[in-house]
Amino acid sequence: MLQMILLAALSLGAVSSAVAGQDWFVRAGSDGGDGSQSKPFNDPWQALEKCQAGDRIHLAEGRYFGRLGVGMWEIPFDRLELLGGYTADFSQRNPWARPSQLLWEKDSKNRPNEARLLVRGKEVVIDGITIDMRSHNEYVDPQESGRKERNIDYAAISLLHPSTVRNCVIVNPGQECVVTPSGSTIENNLFVNALVYAVKVNGSDPKAVALIKDNTILFTWDNKSPGKGSYRGSGIYLGQKANADIRGNLLAHNDNAAVYSNGVLDRSSLTKNVFAMNLFANLLSDTDGVKAVVDDSTMELLEEVGLKALDGNLIAPHELPLDAAWLDLYSKRTASQPGKVVMDDWNQFRQLAGLPLLGTGYQVASGIAPPYPLEKALQLVLSRKATPAAGARVRELAVSFSAAAAPAEAKSYAKSDLQTWHRSPETVNGQALEMIVAISGVANINGIPAQFKKEEHEGLFLHDTEGKDCRVTGFFKKGSAAERVAKADSGYYSGSGKPQRLHLVRGVAYQIASYPKGGFFIESIERYDPSAAGSAVAAKARPQGRDWFVRAGSTGGDGSKEKPFRDPFQALEKCESGDAIHVAEGEYHGKLKIGRWKIEMPYIALYGGYDAQFTERAPWAHPTRLLCPADFKGTRGGLTLEGDGDHTGAIIDGFIFDKRLNNNYGPDKNLIDTFTDHSPQLSLNRPECVVRNCVFVNGGEDGIIVANGQVVENNILMNNVGRAISMRSGHTTAPIVLRNNTILFCWERAGRFGKGMGFGGEGLAIESQVRATIDGNIIQFADNNAIRFNADPKDVRLTNNVFAQNLWAIIYRTENIIDDANFRMLGDFGFAASNGNQILMPGIPLDRAWFQLYCERTAYVPGKVKMDDWNKVREILGEPVLATGGQPASVRSPAYDWQQTLVMVPKNPECKAGARPFQEAAKFTGITREVVNHEYQEVPWETAKSAGSWAPLDGQRVAVKVGVQELTNNFKLEDIKKEEYDAYYLCSPEGLDGGLPMLGYVKRGTAAERGLRTAKMASRGAPDQLYLVSGVARKDRVLIVESVSKAD
Repeated sequence: MLQMILLAALSLGAVSSAVAGQDWFVRAGSDGGDGSQSKPFNDPWQALEKCQAGDRIHLAEGRYFGRLGVGMWEIPFDRLELLGGYTADFSQRNPWARPSQLLWEKDSKNRPNEARLLVRGKEVVIDGITIDMRSHNEYVDPQESGRKERNIDYAAISLLHPSTVRNCVIVNPGQECVVTPSGSTIENNLFVNALVYAVKVNGSDPKAVALIKDNTILFTWDNKSPGKGSYRGSGIYLGQKANADIRGNLLAHNDNAAVYSNGVLDRSSLTKNVFAMNLFANLLSDTDGVKAVVDDSTMELLEEVGLKALDGNLIAPHELPLDAAWLDLYSKRTASQPGKVVMDDWNQFRQLAGLPLLGTGYQVASGIAPPYPLEKALQLVLSRKATPAAGARVRELAVSFSAAAAPAEAKSYAKSDLQTWHRSPETVNGQALEMIVAISGVANINGIPAQFKKEEHEGLFLHDTEGKDCRVTGFFKKGSAAERVAKADSGYYSGSGKPQRLHLVRGVAYQIASYPKGGFFIESIERYDPSAAGSAVAAKARPQGRDWFVRAGSTGGDGSKEKPFRDPFQALEKCESGDAIHVAEGEYHGKLKIGRWKIEMPYIALYGGYDAQFTERAPWAHPTRLLCPADFKGTRGGLTLEGDGDHTGAIIDGFIFDKRLNNNYGPDKNLIDTFTDHSPQLSLNRPECVVRNCVFVNGGEDGIIVANGQVVENNILMNNVGRAISMRSGHTTAPIVLRNNTILFCWERAGRFGKGMGFGGEGLAIESQVRATIDGNIIQFADNNAIRFNADPKDVRLTNNVFAQNLWAIIYRTENIIDDANFRMLGDFGFAASNGNQILMPGIPLDRAWFQLYCERTAYVPGKVKMDDWNKVREILGEPVLATGGQPASVRSPAYDWQQTLVMVPKNPECKAGARPFQEAAKFTGITREVVNHEYQEVPWETAKSAGSWAPLDGQRVAVKVGVQELTNNFKLEDIKKEEYDAYYLCSPEGLDGGLPMLGYVKRGTAAERGLRTAKMASRGAPDQLYLVSGVARKDRVLIVESVSKAD
């Protein structure tokens, strides 16, 4: 059916001509904005995530710190303009009086690892931006008397393609102020206190010429050999094959050269510049091993170095209003260095600044690039004298914005399916379509229609949603919103198999002149969430099975309610798919008291917390405990409960897991790694599993391991080393739901808690390709992070959770951290949803003596959680406050009494998150499984080994004596689905000497499936154990197995 979707068209048509860009507006502190002038964004990163090529971003005066406070911004597209210095209402613009500052806060845990502003696009304009990297730099002492030595640091602005930087102020950069290729324009900027170079021009194109005009470049430092003629400490550096037109600049106080060239100067010009007190040269060139030095006394040599143009360069005092305190440090360090500037010049310079003259015997300052105050640097432009004319000055900047574009004509798209037209694109040629697709890697776009310029577009393959090898070439305009999404999400799918990530694309289909024949111009693309669209695949109906009953101390039981088994393992060895096992309160030890259980069938439910009569179920009032007993004499360890094989749909509801007796504790009550059980308590990796109403306590190494497509709700996880919950991708793309759990005291294994390092100490560990809804949980007292995050945030919904006293971060990802200090930025992390989360003390009752040990170890260690916060928790518990100045004790995960976990309900009425006691009347809905006794004709292997002799038995029930070999993926019959059956090779009693094996198909979750799975597998020789395998014969030597028993 043709369903029309109306939306504003993102493209004006199939042609790719440039259109007028959009204006975006940013004002610091403007929360909840949409980027319009009336509702601005609050940081440039928000505009940079929405903009397209040719757009303009206008920044009001203010301090900006980037996404999550990381202090980095990236311009992705061509012809963007980033314009700063506006008043709050965007009516006037003066970047020097109203600086728009791109900063990084020193206390932020998200440290930048690139240039402050990285420009990937071409022909970009950066105009009126202020960058001060003082907080980024590391200094030798608290007084910041000099920079620490670093092999390399980051530039303030890095241009990857020719662009424009004008009217900017850059002070105290990590290294360079601007790094650029030839061909850029660097105009009317103030660059102060750079390290190595202020402007570095790389020579990628020998014919391109950079324009470096009307800039003030001061105090570029050489941290190794100032005043000796090194390339370091140069105001402007021209690399090999780099050319520049350098005109009208004021270049002063550079540690070696005002201009350094590492190549031929025949395409470069030097005109109308003013030089002052550069320590070695005004121009220093090194070409083919020949060094040319032009200093104040040899300016006439400029005519001999081969410049393309030369005119009007001067040696003159600049009379800039330099900060006297900073200048005192600088001159005391620099006047003592060998070079071309003599002591008389320094004293004259100091005298103009109101500083006393330097005599012989003054204390030499040794610091490298102490920070120059930004407010003083701005005065170097705002308070300049009329002479000299060279250098940066206040300019009157016009304010204008593009007229608001008229609303685009609504465009309609017909819903379509790629599978219906990928082989016959002529049937949809030119039609506007909407499709759900997968995307893979880069596609060749040579065959796209002629109206699309190839140099302005890029391509990737679009695939069908089922992975049936249906694909077309998708292509999009460079610099568009479609490019941003397509490039970010491409590469996750190889084009083979069923894709895990889907996208909704809208655009126009075409028949193209290449293979594949189908093409699709992508006008818009977005991540597709089936659940949000209301079309999530419904979970398969749970099969109905029988009820089994277990009561501690029972003997001779048969699993009925009247005669229960004595341990869950007995029911697990008998159950079939869809069965429910009901376990009364008590202590259970497993087979041979080893304290381990396995679920090996799909859709098995384990319910604990019943009273002895099975009339009521209240897991915290009638605790059902799974453990290895104190008197066990064997080797302890291993998963307490695990899913093995296909355990889809397992339900674990109402059990107490306690590893205390499997752990090794010292006389001081501390956990000791040696002889401690390092296995998790629970591991499930199949979809549709449920873990509910359980307690996991005293885990020596991790709590539970779960996966996509599961539900984990209303559990308590207390006192686990490593990670309380590890979330993995598993076997489905359906999200895991983690809801209303209480997660407390996750210990870091190596003793490096509160530092964001070591081994574990995390409430949740979310691995790659996990999709999740994490709602209403409490995560408190994690040694490092409440959540360690390695998934795509767009695949996770984090809502209504409570966080408290997590010692390093609330969310930790390698490149981004959310902690208490920047919690307000949680919405910027990129989650699919992040509403309702809060930092709040839930007021959970704790064992006082145990918590006293924890506080003695933790509260005295400096970290994110302050002493006042610890004392607030203690006051809630009725404990006396701790005094400051104590020494931390050595404490490591002492055992916690499991009975104390059963009262862990938040007392703070504002806390709605976390686990709560559960109670319900007992109800049993199991069926009575009828035993059907078929009669089977026993046939010899001689009949089974030949397709000819087997064929007449098609459809008959037969039994054959065989050996059981390994599982196979060989499915021959259309009515036998690999999603429901397992396939085994069944071999001759003589092994391979008796002929080729036959195929046995067995339905999962049946007693017959258990019989084959637990059979002793045969190898190449004669089987050690033979089995009588009975079932329905089918053609091609296939047996549909109904029962398995050992042959005598």
